[in-house]
Amino acid sequence: MSLWWDILYWLKQTPWDTGVTPPEIVSMIDSGKVTIGGALDLGCGTGTNAIYLARHGFRVVGIDISRRAIFLARRKARSAQLADRVRFERGDVSLMRRWVAGHSIDFACDIGCFHNLSVEARARYAAALTAVLKPGATYMLYAFEPGADRRGVGMDEIAQLFDRAFQLAGLRRGRERNERGSAWYTFVKRDA
Repeated sequence: MSLWWDILYWLKQTPWDTGVTPPEIVSMIDSGKVTIGGALDLGCGTGTNAIYLARHGFRVVGIDISRRAIFLARRKARSAQLADRVRFERGDVSLMRRWVAGHSIDFACDIGCFHNLSVEARARYAAALTAVLKPGATYMLYAFEPGADRRGVGMDEIAQLFDRAFQLAGLRRGRERNERGSAWYTFVKRDA
């Protein structure tokens, strides 16, 4: 599977890699509601959002399946002189505990990675995320809703995976240019 993503990055067929941190993330960080500390960027791609978080004082771990994306992310972090604040790891995001200590993360984001995972990987991801986030941590997820291609994740599955450990603090639905449904979820991890 990682070869597919590597090919897309080599061919520059990555419309999701805009080089701009989404305004939803910027607004959350600017709001002061998030404790500055450890951060996790799941499906980090070329590191745009991880570098943004590092510039705002976070110690960041970015994880992506693509070797090419991680290579580019590391290069961008060095160029931005932030290599000491952000670490990029290549691997399966559902196995994030390999790179992140338990209860060490204050803020996590996933912009378009979760909806590409298998049902089994989504369950592992949710369990691992629960284990690495501190109580009160914020988690922002952007995901496609189910479409004709059967990719995407619906509200029922989100609720089943996250309701026990997280409180839904915000939900904003939208439409992509291709008219596909999407949603921004903002969660706060419950106290244990």
